Amino acid sequence: MNDIIVGNVCSLCAAVTDSISGTQKKHNRILAFQTLSQVFYGVGTIILKGYSSTVQNGVAILRNFAAMKRIKSKAVEWILILLGVALGIVFNNLGLLGWLPIAANLEYSIAVFQFKENVRMLKIAFIINMLMYLTFSIMIKNYVAAVANVVVAVITAIALIKGEPEAADGSEAEEKNEESQTADEE
Repeated sequence: MNDIIVGNVCSLCAAVTDSISGTQKKHNRILAFQTLSQVFYGVGTIILKGYSSTVQNGVAILRNFAAMKRIKSKAVEWILILLGVALGIVFNNLGLLGWLPIAANLEYSIAVFQFKENVRMLKIAFIINMLMYLTFSIMIKNYVAAVANVVVAVITAIALIKGEPEAADGSEAEEKNEESQTADEE
């Protein structure tokens, strides 16, 4: 029971740092807070024994560092995707359930690379990602993460339904894409 409490406290810290990242105005500060969030989620999933998710958080940290250094390389993007899948398979200790974080990060990463300019498709992919993580979070008793997954999915769905106006030059869409890219891994 203590593991469940400690794991959920770690997820609460992750949710708080995710929220703080949303208030930041500078790209590197957003990524820094999201990286800290991934550390908290990673520790939480270690404690709750969801190792395939833990390695996805580790890969997300690497992705965030690459983004902070402004590395824009297709090779790096695909290496990170393949690394997430390979490590997820190696560290999967939960059978079919352990595939959810792997599939979620694979789905969202591919969407990010394929739909960089399509905010609507990124939001749909992000909702799908959150629903897969919701199922995983509930099954490993990470209830704080499950609530955060629901909240994020609902907020994203509302924004999708309302349809946010984009700047004529696409700068708002590009800024949101950068923020979305870094928020996917829990």
